[in-house]
Amino acid sequence: MLGGLKSKIEADGKAEQSSYDKYACWCEDTLGRKASDISNGKASIEELTTLIVKTKAELSSGTSSIGQLKKQITANIASERDATEMRNKEHNEYADDRSESENCIGALEAAVKVLTGAGGKKSFLGTLQEAQVLGVVAGIKGVLKTSGVTRKFSAEDIAAVEKFADKPEDFLGERTFGFSAAQVANNPAGDYAPQSSQIQGILKGMYDSFTGDLEKDNADEAEKQKMFEALVATKKAELATLEATLERTELSAAEATKTLADSKGSLDDTKETLATDETFFADSKESCKTKAGQWAERTRLRTEELAGMGQAISILSSTDAQATFKSATTTFLQLSSVVESDDRSKAYMRVKGLATTYKSLTLAKIAVAIKTSGHFDNVITMIDTMVGMLRKEEAEDIHHRDRCEAKQNANQNAKDDLDSEITKATEKLARMGNNKEDLAKNMEAVVAEIKSTKASMDELLTLRNKEKADFKQALKDDADAVGLLGEAVAALSKFYADNKKTMLLQKAPEYAKDPDKAPETSFEDGNYGGAQGQTGGVVAILEMLKEDLMKEMQTGKADDATAQAAYEKDNAALKETLEAQDKKKTDVETALAELGAKVEDSEEDKANKNSDLDAEKGVSSSLATDCAWVKNTFKTRRDKRKLEIDGLQEAKDFLAGVDAGSAVLPPSSP
Repeated sequence: MLGGLKSKIEADGKAEQSSYDKYACWCEDTLGRKASDISNGKASIEELTTLIVKTKAELSSGTSSIGQLKKQITANIASERDATEMRNKEHNEYADDRSESENCIGALEAAVKVLTGAGGKKSFLGTLQEAQVLGVVAGIKGVLKTSGVTRKFSAEDIAAVEKFADKPEDFLGERTFGFSAAQVANNPAGDYAPQSSQIQGILKGMYDSFTGDLEKDNADEAEKQKMFEALVATKKAELATLEATLERTELSAAEATKTLADSKGSLDDTKETLATDETFFADSKESCKTKAGQWAERTRLRTEELAGMGQAISILSSTDAQATFKSATTTFLQLSSVVESDDRSKAYMRVKGLATTYKSLTLAKIAVAIKTSGHFDNVITMIDTMVGMLRKEEAEDIHHRDRCEAKQNANQNAKDDLDSEITKATEKLARMGNNKEDLAKNMEAVVAEIKSTKASMDELLTLRNKEKADFKQALKDDADAVGLLGEAVAALSKFYADNKKTMLLQKAPEYAKDPDKAPETSFEDGNYGGAQGQTGGVVAILEMLKEDLMKEMQTGKADDATAQAAYEKDNAALKETLEAQDKKKTDVETALAELGAKVEDSEEDKANKNSDLDAEKGVSSSLATDCAWVKNTFKTRRDKRKLEIDGLQEAKDFLAGVDAGSAVLPPSSP
């Protein structure tokens, strides 16, 4: 019956062992997998946090760049539009001037041609008609109203041509027009008036002036058109570059915005998953630890139960026990008795033999007690006491062994956990070190950008200051020149003002002379009026130079105002860029500070884990000292103790039989 019960208990133990092995395997796999998930989740949170900070900085810089690029594109388009409007205005003015010049040139060319034909005495009646003269006269009247004539020719020349246009008959012979008696008296030969050659010369001068101005205007227009086309090409190339840069920057900003949104979403999901995994890991670890403790206790109790059953079976199955049971079933009273001295001697010899067989000092002591003491009941009581002491010692050894195994297992698990946490902390510090390097590189780049922007602002200010200084110097120079020219004009004009003489601004040109006319002197009378023609020309030139300088001063002021506005606009744009760069620098500095705090926390945590590991290693050494005997002598002590208990039990059984007064004593063991 005991054997069957023992087999059933052993079978139950194997079934429970299989069940626990599966549970322990699940614990190992699940806890390992969750620990890996938690580690990866924390690493992902660190990476996503760093990516979010970096992306925010890039997005801020990109937004600033987009605004700056849009402003530059708007300015480019406005600049090209303004240049186009100015060019169209200039071209329209040129076209109007050219049309007027061409009309004047045509009229002057026709007039000169008609007057040149009128110089022939013989051919004039056949070629020159009154209608032709009247036709060119109408054209000449239109020419005299243009600014080109009034600006470049003297009032005397203009008056002579106007007189010709009003009364051409005063300048031509009777063969062309009917003359009065006074005219015939003045020109008895009937030829055209000598003054026509003067008119012809003036008109030829006007013709040359208009054709020269037209050629110059044509050249200027071609040059302006060329410069305009080059400017438009430059502006269009610049616009294409700005638009391409804007497109790339907007695309980068869109990608950064998407990355930021995705990163924030991933960060929230990762944090939620990490919290769930950490809770599950803690609960599972506690459950696995509890189950392991329960299994260890069940194993210990079952082992003790099986040990007791084995011992009981051994006792009940021994030869002496079989003989005892057999005698007990056949005899109720001893049929004979022996002398006590003989029983004691035989008992002594038997226990002594058992002591020799089991090599037990305890049995030897009992043998001595049998020989020297009184009744066997005292000896049997002694044996029970000794067996109880041995069983108590057995229980204490088992308890000590289980305690050592539990503490050593817990110590090893703690060291393994600390090793794993230290490894993870080291990896985490390495990742944060890489992130710190990346942020440091970003900081270097931002500092370089800020330095470049400040240098650009300084350079822009230096150039503007130089332009301002140059403008002021040029303005002063022009003002001084205007003053000098005014003084020169005043000096030249003083003689005429003092002597009430009229200054001729330009002397009429001389053309072909009449051989029949007496040559004229360079003066009319003795009243000297000064070098009116030459002085008048010089004064006109000086006045023109003075006017040009004053216009140049006005243009310079306008150019300086435009340059100042452009400087303020460019400087404002650079300030905006600098503000964006400063903000980016602040973001990177904040990220570096936060990362530095995390590094310090991680390093402190790692140091604490190393301290804990050192403490656990100290505990391991103490446990090794306290529990070394379990590994080396537990089984030996247990085996020896079992033999001793078996010997004591056999001696007890023998003495109980002797004390009962059995007639036949069982043979002593060899």
